[in-house]
Amino acid sequence: MNKQFVIKLGSMAFALMAVPVQALTPVPVPTEPIYYEPPIVEITDEIRKHSCVEIDGAINQLHPYRYSYKPDFYADGSNKLATTLIAFDTIPIVKGWLGLAYLSYSSLVDEKEARRTQQIEQKIAMLQRVKAEKHCFE
Repeated sequence: MNKQFVIKLGSMAFALMAVPVQALTPVPVPTEPIYYEPPIVEITDEIRKHSCVEIDGAINQLHPYRYSYKPDFYADGSNKLATTLIAFDTIPIVKGWLGLAYLSYSSLVDEKEARRTQQIEQKIAMLQRVKAEKHCFE
């Protein structure tokens, strides 16, 4: 019985090798990035002209803006209310759409906050690179 299985398996493999192979055409994929990529902040000559103390002061002024003060999804009471509206809404016309609309809005605000904080982080990193190039406070 084992020999018959091996013979059948061998004949099936031989039959598969005789099937002509055709090349597959690649599926068109968009080359643009799906997620947000922040622009790289370039060092300008005007920034290079500032003194080390001025650059350090600019970094200190940017620090409060590098944090997001919007509460997380689970800590935000409005998101809890919107989720409850989706689950238990009995108004005939609305039917939970109000909750979905608010969650969409909340998600967009989160994305905007993430982009804003990322841009501030890049500005701070650029100013720190200028400080390093100038060998400030060594």
